[in-house]
Amino acid sequence: MTGKRKTIAIIGCGPKGLYALDSLSQVGRNNPASQIDLHIFEASPHPGAGPIYDPSQPDILLMNFPARMIDAWTDGRGPDFLKWSHSNGSSVAADDYVPRSNVGAYLGWCFKKVVENAPANINLTLHTTSVTSLRQKQDGWIVTPSGIVVDEVLVSTGHQDWLRENSADSAITVSSPYPISKTLTPASVRAGAIVACRGFALTFIDMMLALTEGRGGVFTEIDKGHSYQPSGQEPALIAPFSRSGRPMRAKVSQTQFTPPRDVEFWTEQLDGFQMVLGDPRVDLFSEHIWTKLLSIADKLQGASGGAAREFFDDWTATPFDAHRCRDALRLGYDIASGRIAPDIGWALAETWRRCYPQLIRWISYRELCQHDAALFLEVAAEMERLAFGPPAQNVGKLICLEEAGLISFDHLTNPPNADVIIDATIPSAGAAALSEPLAGLLRDGHVSVGALGGLRINADGQSLCNNGVTAGLSIIGRATEGCVLGNDTLSRLLHDLPERWAKQVLRSTAAQNTGLEAAT
Repeated sequence: MTGKRKTIAIIGCGPKGLYALDSLSQVGRNNPASQIDLHIFEASPHPGAGPIYDPSQPDILLMNFPARMIDAWTDGRGPDFLKWSHSNGSSVAADDYVPRSNVGAYLGWCFKKVVENAPANINLTLHTTSVTSLRQKQDGWIVTPSGIVVDEVLVSTGHQDWLRENSADSAITVSSPYPISKTLTPASVRAGAIVACRGFALTFIDMMLALTEGRGGVFTEIDKGHSYQPSGQEPALIAPFSRSGRPMRAKVSQTQFTPPRDVEFWTEQLDGFQMVLGDPRVDLFSEHIWTKLLSIADKLQGASGGAAREFFDDWTATPFDAHRCRDALRLGYDIASGRIAPDIGWALAETWRRCYPQLIRWISYRELCQHDAALFLEVAAEMERLAFGPPAQNVGKLICLEEAGLISFDHLTNPPNADVIIDATIPSAGAAALSEPLAGLLRDGHVSVGALGGLRINADGQSLCNNGVTAGLSIIGRATEGCVLGNDTLSRLLHDLPERWAKQVLRSTAAQNTGLEAAT
């Protein structure tokens, strides 16, 4: 007999949704007896890319990791970003930090290829709308606003900050800078305005560039960094503020920076780190893993024991004032540009970057005790600033604009009186930051929040609640950050959740059909 068709919905089709679609197509191709009706819901006009990688955004907004790391495919089934760029006549170098718009065009092309090559047993429908709610109905889910009932649903909605709305009593006048072409217009942020920016990380860099270079200002490289020629359309002042006032450190320029240690050093250190992670007695990040990471950083720098811990404790001791912020930015920029030798802060950041894939595998799906979770969250937040900052060229532009008087560090922890306040923060993955349909699923008891803040899932992406799996509901991406570490990456090498989810869906389809045959 012919098996019952499985109806599946993917809610949100940015990069994570694209990877899930590709994975489902692969397992479907290898299991032709499985019949699937697949509904994809993506409000953005750029499925595969989504709003963050919108191909129409300004080219001044850059990736913060190099082009050689961008690959939407597994097992070499399609071109990585470099090959795709070269085939389209673009001379991108492996270590270039390319515009996000270019990556968006690549992801959109990949989406079209997956759809074109989908196997005949998968019937695919794209809905260009947002999903406002998911309600459980017997063994399925009702998707609103379409009213479609599906057997399985995957929520991969990613960053939700562009969906924020201003509250009536809020001083925030621009709730999110994305999409920049619509939110940071001269009408919303006029030339000559005083602008305060809540948040001092990568989104702030985007906003800063959009309001300066994006309005016709011109940066020129000089010996010490950059100079800036204003267009006259810029705000009079842009003042970032945050809880800590601490800036992000620049990512190194591979063409200007020489690593102080070779491959042999890192092979030995990573093997040693894996031995610590693999020890069944190791269950505390604070006592075992953080201590090991600090030790590796000391060895990398050739420093005395305790140097990395001393640096970290000093870095986090108090909020930064303008003077310390200015010094930290210049130090990080000069190291990243090869002007001065690396310091212990760079060594700690490099250690975190190198050990990150192993750390992800250890901590994902693990529930830490309250004390250990609190320390991990503090460390992870600071290492995000130290290890995953913007390209050196963008930090150089920030330094230049501050020296030119267009950026002010005088209000780092206390916003000034401003004409415009822009919220450039990225919400955490916890309950308070959830938007629909995840917020409704939390209210209805279908999802739960773990000790590190993210929605709880198992290794197949299935939602966990009340010590069990929520039938037919899976989640991957930003909303699970904490339960799964490192969602804000395009890499398909760090996580195999899309592949595991797809295989789990096909297993449930096969089990369903076996049950039908037994019943007849």
